[in-house]
Amino acid sequence: MRPQDEGTAGVPRARALLERHRGRALRGLGRFEESRDRLGAALRYFRANGDTYNTARALTDLAETWLDASDTAAARPLIEAAISTLSGQSAEYHVAHLRGMRERCPAEERGTG
Repeated sequence: MRPQDEGTAGVPRARALLERHRGRALRGLGRFEESRDRLGAALRYFRANGDTYNTARALTDLAETWLDASDTAAARPLIEAAISTLSGQSAEYHVAHLRGMRERCPAEERGTG
């Protein structure tokens, strides 16, 4: 593919989306470290390019990976960041999901202990 070819501009975003989905698949296989590596790469791309929706999705995926590994302390700040990223974006369903994830974190880790 040459730089002037149609669709070339979308390739980096498509690669980031693929990394995100690979990370989700690795999480499903219990390969948490590899999952976090791929999700982190996707997150960096989305943040750098101002893609707030996919930033929030990658944050959510990372948080779910930490929750699956029983590390609520690592998951909680990612959940909070995703909620903050989605505020004002008419993403009520996703925010409700994130709040449910947050409830899985012990109260002392949420700062309400």
